[in-house]
Amino acid sequence: MASDSGDVADTRRTVTDVPTVPSPRQYDDPQRWWILAACCTVAFALQAEPFLWMIGYEIPSSAFGTGWNEYRILASLGVLLFVAFQIIGGVLGDLLGRRKILLIGAVGATLFNLFSLLAPNLLALTLLRAMVGVMGALAFPLTLALIRLTFEGTERTRALVIYTFVTGVGVLASLLGIPFEYWWGWRAALVLPIVVGAVGLYLAWRYVPESRAQGGFGRFEALTAAAWAMVFLAAMFGLVMARLSGTWFNPITVTAGVFSALGLLLLIVWTQFARRQNLFRGAANEVPRHFLSLLLLVSAALSFGLVGYAQMLYGFFFTARQLPGFIAGVALAPVFLGNLFILRWAARFTTSQPAYVSVGGGLAAMGVAMLLTALARPNTPYLFIIPMMMLFGIGFLIASASWAYFFFAALPADLIGLSSGLNRAAGLIGSGLSGVLLATVLALSGTADFKLRMVDLTLTPQQQAVALQAVDTALRQGITADDIAQAPGAIVGLGLMAAYREAFSVGVASALVLAGAVSLAVAAVAWFWLRGVKRAEEAALKT
Repeated sequence: MASDSGDVADTRRTVTDVPTVPSPRQYDDPQRWWILAACCTVAFALQAEPFLWMIGYEIPSSAFGTGWNEYRILASLGVLLFVAFQIIGGVLGDLLGRRKILLIGAVGATLFNLFSLLAPNLLALTLLRAMVGVMGALAFPLTLALIRLTFEGTERTRALVIYTFVTGVGVLASLLGIPFEYWWGWRAALVLPIVVGAVGLYLAWRYVPESRAQGGFGRFEALTAAAWAMVFLAAMFGLVMARLSGTWFNPITVTAGVFSALGLLLLIVWTQFARRQNLFRGAANEVPRHFLSLLLLVSAALSFGLVGYAQMLYGFFFTARQLPGFIAGVALAPVFLGNLFILRWAARFTTSQPAYVSVGGGLAAMGVAMLLTALARPNTPYLFIIPMMMLFGIGFLIASASWAYFFFAALPADLIGLSSGLNRAAGLIGSGLSGVLLATVLALSGTADFKLRMVDLTLTPQQQAVALQAVDTALRQGITADDIAQAPGAIVGLGLMAAYREAFSVGVASALVLAGAVSLAVAAVAWFWLRGVKRAEEAALKT
């Protein structure tokens, strides 16, 4: 990292990327650890943001989560918006300055969080929370990009492992919004991201130097890669939503189609402009679109597994095990806290093993953990579930850290912001798909199992529908399987709430089996693909 000034104490110096011959000072400067602290703090604050349903968006309780359909549509539309701004943030960081865009996004997210405290109604709160997400999407990919830019070699792997762990804990910390809202009101749920965000802002302003792309991959290829990523990710999201809804004219697929069309239009217009202006730098600087698509697919699969596993387990603890919301969140702690004991080993493992072993093996561990967790039932002791959660957490830590290293190495270093934006955007698509797809599987499988249990009780289809309505009523009234004194006689006599708990756990198991199968399939793809890349590199060295 070359500096315009020789003064090391000037923490706001301007730097220039040198992707081929890195300066030793870039990696020996003690300031790099403050840069890591700044990036991790900003990323933690953005990940710790409570979801809208935790702070005012009322979702009626219903059997198998069918009352969440309206919220899922809103959340899916938000995913498409945030994907676009993740990519835009990465591109703007490369072209205009990474420190500048990081600070703009982090300041904006913190300010809109403060404005959210003054929201007079749900509509205003929803719009302000959308702006928090947009500004956070601008900043988030640059937290990862700056770590990639600042560290090299084994230190980079350690830094990525730490970053992965911190952001994972941030996801868990977002669940604090549930008890905070219950005890002190929804505004209290915003205190954590505001305070941590302010600390991250100070660290970023004080220690993060300015940097931007110069030459190398070039501006033409940057916009081309960004446009193709938008086309691919939006199309993938829209196709899955069309399949789930049974129609092409649902609002999510239509919006995804608009985003995909915009990306395709930008790709065509910019390509024609570049040809006229002679902006092409040659095929050696371009990333093949099939290669970029595979990169995005694996990134999406990692987030699909993480978010899906966390959501399904939370639902299992909250509904099937009947734990309070906050306790159900705390019960997920082994997924991340177990990694505290293996951080050093994970860093050594990802450094010493080839990418196909660490990425493919990590994804496989995630898949196996999900399949084993699917065996859990409401009466399964919690201690038996802890090893599965720890296995999943270890697999995710290794696969995610190693994949981030490979992802950045596969794309030109001159566009590290764009690389991070693409990685995070693909992750958003994966998490959005997991929320909708796995919830749909849970509802279909759980409802089918519940009806089978009602058939065993010799109930007619009409009586089964009444029984399901009775469960909806009981859930809205907060009645659990143990609160039989409050329940209507029909629910007591038929044991509907106990049957519902069992059926819900079957739905969770079905969703986890699907998620586990996806992880194992992507693990196989990553293993053979990355092994082929490794062999190609070795063959090139021999020649």
